[in-house]
Amino acid sequence: MAWAADKPVILTSITPLQLLVRDIAGDAVTVDVLAPANVSPHDFQLRPSDMQRLRSADVVLWVGPAMESYLQKAVAEQSNAVALYPALSLGDDPHVWMDAEQVQHMARRIARILSDRMPTRGAYFHANAARFSTEFRQYDKQLQIDISRLSGRPYLLLHDGFSRFERHYKLAEAEVVMPTSDRLPGARHIVELRARLQQGEFGCVFREPQYPAAMLNALTSGLDIPIIEIDPLGVEITNTDGFLGLYRQLGRAFISCFAV
Repeated sequence: MAWAADKPVILTSITPLQLLVRDIAGDAVTVDVLAPANVSPHDFQLRPSDMQRLRSADVVLWVGPAMESYLQKAVAEQSNAVALYPALSLGDDPHVWMDAEQVQHMARRIARILSDRMPTRGAYFHANAARFSTEFRQYDKQLQIDISRLSGRPYLLLHDGFSRFERHYKLAEAEVVMPTSDRLPGARHIVELRARLQQGEFGCVFREPQYPAAMLNALTSGLDIPIIEIDPLGVEITNTDGFLGLYRQLGRAFISCFAV
């Protein structure tokens, strides 16, 4: 269905999708985001004003129920909502924007969604998607080389949302503080991890701005271990940085850990 408005509004569920849509849509559409980047999508709760934004947007673009479970009922009867991954199972990692192959898939899919609704700008959208894919592919290849040259010491992550990134770059799966994204770690798990940190088992600990510092402080207080910021949602990423800026930040964080 084509859009009637000169500059339609696309409402994305998370900042990584917002950045990717902006890279492809350019100035042809307005791209807004529903959940702020400093809040985990697993913890976000819709407000009445958010419901109005969902109804008024020309398109609501989200990952799917495995990622944004809070949206499943909210958009169930809305024809303007498009889930990029509607059939992910509970065992699949829904953080698809950290999977280099899926990033390319999403770029092509977004270009098609935009072109279907704005046919006169179709060539523009597909050209932007092709340019993005070329730049992203170049960075991905370089990052694979850079990571392969380093030792890849064990590391500690706050949550289990990086398995796609780890698998793509042939990294050993990290130990995680929170085995599942919706459950806080137990005291016994914290004590065990702190003991392993004291023994020097991990090369670094990653800190995410979406989670409270108190949890990390309980683990690392008084210990001499590098703490490296990694931001899967792009709190500090600007429109100018684009999606590639978000992905480069992930790459730099891992390189920093391995280079310690």
